[in-house]
Amino acid sequence: MRFDGLDLNLLVALDILLTEKNITRAGEKLFLSQPATSAALARLRDYFEDDLLVQVGRSMVLTPMGENLAKPVGDLLIQMRTVLNNKNKFDPSTAKRKFTVMASDYTGNVLLPRLNQLLYRLAPQCSIEQLMPSTEAEKQIERGKVDILLLPSLSILDEHPSLDIFEDEFVCVMWEQNSLKGKQLTLEDYTQAEHVVVRLGAINKTPMIDDWLIRNLDIKRNVAYIATNFTSVPQFVIGTPYIAIMHKKLALQCAEYLPIHVAPLPWEAPKIKICMQWNKYQENDAGLKWFRKLVIDVAEKLVV
Repeated sequence: MRFDGLDLNLLVALDILLTEKNITRAGEKLFLSQPATSAALARLRDYFEDDLLVQVGRSMVLTPMGENLAKPVGDLLIQMRTVLNNKNKFDPSTAKRKFTVMASDYTGNVLLPRLNQLLYRLAPQCSIEQLMPSTEAEKQIERGKVDILLLPSLSILDEHPSLDIFEDEFVCVMWEQNSLKGKQLTLEDYTQAEHVVVRLGAINKTPMIDDWLIRNLDIKRNVAYIATNFTSVPQFVIGTPYIAIMHKKLALQCAEYLPIHVAPLPWEAPKIKICMQWNKYQENDAGLKWFRKLVIDVAEKLVV
């Protein structure tokens, strides 16, 4: 189909080419050979009367025209996909669809198993794919590659709709044979102890709670072990004098089957809000509206 002289099939190729900035990778995603992908780029260059992508050293970069096209083309394809998804009324009992959710292992453990169980009962032919949070979160939601983000409120984007879905608090966890068990933790106990901390992603970012500790209590934790996910933290306090800060919901869940003790923190810590966010152009996607309501229903039943 052509629109104003442009083969609309080329819009998909344009979107991927502008995203990947690499003809070989774009071809793999388009299921085209490298010559065919190069030919598609040539046709796009001819239509827009611009190079769109140019070779600079070993990399390809977008021209100003390419930069200007990237977001509107991506947005257009998301809107088209929403229209096509709504061609039939979404019926969960017969629908076949994969919902992609970007969420940490914390949310993945306290909410997603319950969500998956309910999804299986109501929409047995639908499924969930969980993606771990990354520096690409903004791009993923912008380009419609992720259906929803389930992230702390501080990580939510301003441009797209979001909703607070549940709240949690922080607690201290330790081995059940830790000498601190049974006593009321003091700030001095906490300062002197060695800690297991979590830093997510390749960038090794400072955890949010550490930012708060330094800013409000002038405390920097004495780090004994750096874990790459929240779920593994209890494993690294067992058999050691180490302590750690964890989300209460996950800590209590782990305490059901691991020899750990959960204790209040020696100060009033900030609570954490987990939000759900989706692309504004998918607001009226019938399947996603149904799925978001399912997430809300599950989150409302979470208890500490």
